Amino acid sequence: MKFVYVDESGDSSQSDVFVMAGLLIDSHRLRKKTADFDLLLNALFEKHPGSPKELKTKSFINGRGGWNRIPPDERKQFLRSVCELATEKGDKIYGLAMSLSKFREKKSELPFNTTYWIMSGMFIASSIQKRMQTISRKKGITAMVVDDNKAEMPNLSEHLYKPHQWFDGLYQVKTAKRGKTVWTPRKEENRFEHIINTGFAVKSEHSSLVQVADAFCWVYRRAIELESEDEAYDGEKGFYLELKELLENNRINLGACVSCDVLEWYKSVKCDSWKL
Repeated sequence: MKFVYVDESGDSSQSDVFVMAGLLIDSHRLRKKTADFDLLLNALFEKHPGSPKELKTKSFINGRGGWNRIPPDERKQFLRSVCELATEKGDKIYGLAMSLSKFREKKSELPFNTTYWIMSGMFIASSIQKRMQTISRKKGITAMVVDDNKAEMPNLSEHLYKPHQWFDGLYQVKTAKRGKTVWTPRKEENRFEHIINTGFAVKSEHSSLVQVADAFCWVYRRAIELESEDEAYDGEKGFYLELKELLENNRINLGACVSCDVLEWYKSVKCDSWKL
């Protein structure tokens, strides 16, 4: 069994870039991975008593909300350590970087009314389903653990419980039929059969792994923003590009899909530099 810890960064009041991403970990390594991150975070909190007791990366790295007592270089090194620990031993990242202005333009093309938050979550679920359905003996069954969003979590759970057929094309598989390899349509009974059919919400302060997901969501978001924005300080672009490249080594792309409306829709709303 697998667990994917998911968070997001960005909204229309802050940026055109919205990133949702998750770190997928096998159940047999979950306790060790959690302990490693707990140790890393607790060491930071103990070294700097009086600092906030929850890592919100945007505030942390920019020295806001009580984090300004930690020197900038130490904050940068800590964020680098989080990204290095997240990607060691082959743990994988699934995610999507979406342009919110493109989403607003393309929302009317969806076959149902929804939000960019739900569409990002369903892309992650589809990407995980696509990869995990190839693992034998149902060892790829995955639970999504998401930073608590009281407005959206019930809707995400509903989409996982009763998935819309529109998403099918993202995770169809190829099978042999009459000597040819063809894409096999999904059926109602096997849609998202490798994703536990409800999302699990957790407060980020209760999970170091959700706080880690917040960290690399911010890294991706800021790296993409800096493709068109000026640096806030000398070397900022290079710093985030380095971290983004580190994360990209472990991010799983969607891969080959049948030609379908859902794939074209996601291509139309993703950030320009983001590879599905």
